[in-house]
Amino acid sequence: MRKASVIVCTLVLAVLLFASNSFAISFGMYLDLGSGSGEAEYDYSWSEEFDIDTSFFGAGFQFETNPLSANKVFSYRFQAGFESRDIEDEENTTLELGGFLINNTFAFGRNTSEKIRLWVGPQVLVGFYSGESDKEYLGDELSFSGVSFGLGLAGGANFGLGSGKTILTTTIGVRTLGFAGDLEWYDYDEDFEGNATEFFLSVGILF
Repeated sequence: MRKASVIVCTLVLAVLLFASNSFAISFGMYLDLGSGSGEAEYDYSWSEEFDIDTSFFGAGFQFETNPLSANKVFSYRFQAGFESRDIEDEENTTLELGGFLINNTFAFGRNTSEKIRLWVGPQVLVGFYSGESDKEYLGDELSFSGVSFGLGLAGGANFGLGSGKTILTTTIGVRTLGFAGDLEWYDYDEDFEGNATEFFLSVGILF
């Protein structure tokens, strides 16, 4: 995990240096939330897939290139933050997870006015999570640690406020998220994986 954190920090720094030297760039914060449904399974021979419901809420740091540039079609948004995520199974047992998420949005759009930009584009995201179940089984919770990878399609609008230096960002979209990791109970360790389709909403501010 420490090695992964060093790699992630190095990549973030490289992206920041490249973007700041190549594009008009604004920094700020974001909030997002969403929910969805999918399937999961345990990695043993007699395991069958079962339905799950997911929900999440996150907040963190963001920057965007060309958020209101009238002569630019492409913009790139980077978000990194903390996320609270629930995965509920058919038995109403919920994994209550917390983790770190990196989200990349590749947006293509145009300004409809000096202070309004509409855009649409794909997203690529990766997350790292850990947490426990909300119920105990014979005196111990289920503990999960793992990773996620997602692909999505998003669209939104950027609104310049006041002089236009402060920008409100709004985003809606859908994504397919896959996750995998270790599920532990006492000394028993089992692989756990699944996927979900989620709809989400995000709002943010740039300066």
